[in-house]
Amino acid sequence: MPLYAESSPKNGELTVNYEELTLPAGERMGMVELGVLHDFTENVSGGIGSWMAVKGERGGFITLGVDGVFRYPLTQQLALVSGIYVGAGGGRGGYTLSGGGLMLRTHAALAYNFGELGTLGAGISSVDFPNGGNIHSTQPFFSYRLPFSSSLESGWDRHEQASPKSSAPKAHSLALVTRHLRVSPSATNDAGGVQGDFTLLGVEWRTQLNRAWYAKLETEGAAGGSSAGYMQILAGGGYRTPLMGNLFANADLSLGAGGGGGVDSGGGLLFDAAAGVEYFLTRHLFANLSAGYLAASTGSFEANTLAFKLGYKTGVESDERVSFKPAYLRVRAVNQSYSQASNQWRSHHADQSVNTLGLQIDYLYSDEWYATGQGLAAYQGSAGAYMTGLVGTGIRKAINGNFYLNAEALAGAAGGGGLAMGSGLVWQGNAGVGYEINPSLSALVTAGRLEALNGNFKANVLGLSVAWQFKSYLKH
Repeated sequence: MPLYAESSPKNGELTVNYEELTLPAGERMGMVELGVLHDFTENVSGGIGSWMAVKGERGGFITLGVDGVFRYPLTQQLALVSGIYVGAGGGRGGYTLSGGGLMLRTHAALAYNFGELGTLGAGISSVDFPNGGNIHSTQPFFSYRLPFSSSLESGWDRHEQASPKSSAPKAHSLALVTRHLRVSPSATNDAGGVQGDFTLLGVEWRTQLNRAWYAKLETEGAAGGSSAGYMQILAGGGYRTPLMGNLFANADLSLGAGGGGGVDSGGGLLFDAAAGVEYFLTRHLFANLSAGYLAASTGSFEANTLAFKLGYKTGVESDERVSFKPAYLRVRAVNQSYSQASNQWRSHHADQSVNTLGLQIDYLYSDEWYATGQGLAAYQGSAGAYMTGLVGTGIRKAINGNFYLNAEALAGAAGGGGLAMGSGLVWQGNAGVGYEINPSLSALVTAGRLEALNGNFKANVLGLSVAWQFKSYLKH
């Protein structure tokens, strides 16, 4: 069977879950999870997800983590499903609500499979923030999972050459995003004062469904202004049409969740609409300029937005027979520990180190150099609600046998948890040694430095990560 045959089996799922947690004093918080699962066996899946507040008064309460799911078939369509989520984060309550930020969630449910239409489920979950948090809640939940197939293959084979494929993988793109928010004069912050304008920095992922329509996922954090700690995650779709030559027009709509940084986003549910133009500088590289409107469904927050995106597209938008070359990527599960490097690095618990958990994704654009992005959140150190998202570049150089040197430089947004990040714009540098266990798996230890560009935060960083190495395919 050809690698990209249309009959390729489904090997992953997009997931959406909803539940309402009970907080201290009987407060309720509605949470949605967006996630991606990869099937390791017929009944075992693993992946990544983010839980986000969308109902109540905790807009900006967000966690990032990893999911493990186990299925026990009862009939051909009906199954008993259980699993565990380990994540980190918080918000709108800080360490008094989420403690260090570690989130543990277990669940059990019945799920009915409707084939290509997806799987619906309902069950019971238990959520706990064990590192000094005050959230201990058991509740019903509802789930929906949509199956998909991907062209990803485990392992790296650096000697593989370009070859024709009978059917091309869908076009995908990843873009660096900077967005300025001109906040409505009627918007107030959490304290009732004037909400100032601020700037976001983040990334956007698109999957082209056909030549015109696309699905998108966007995540951004505050990196300018006085709202450090604000974060949002948006999912939606859009339409793109050619104008002339390499110039296109596009428009999209998204729903998501966000808050923090004193922004009055109410329960956290956000609506975003934008329209703009996109120009392809090369076959793969493009720039996009768009204007839009962003608002919370509850709370006073609303803003007009102006965004600039610089991105890279892979794959093709038709079923033409073309030649592809392998593209090498790795996903790292990362633990980073921050230790004090300045006296004013935190507004509270300055004597405690901060441990963070998250994911880092690397794309090798040459034999040694790679582009990278990471998202991490605090799980220990009384810094619940701290989160960071960074992008940058790095080098991976083999030295002896299976050992390699690794160095990288990143910049982006960070805030929350009482860490003195100023406007939220930060930089980080890391260097370390890795060991390739096999073509699919490697381990890496790093040491580095993280600093706020206009805040008092300075920390030495020790990192430990385990990487899954895999490949996809690009048009040759």
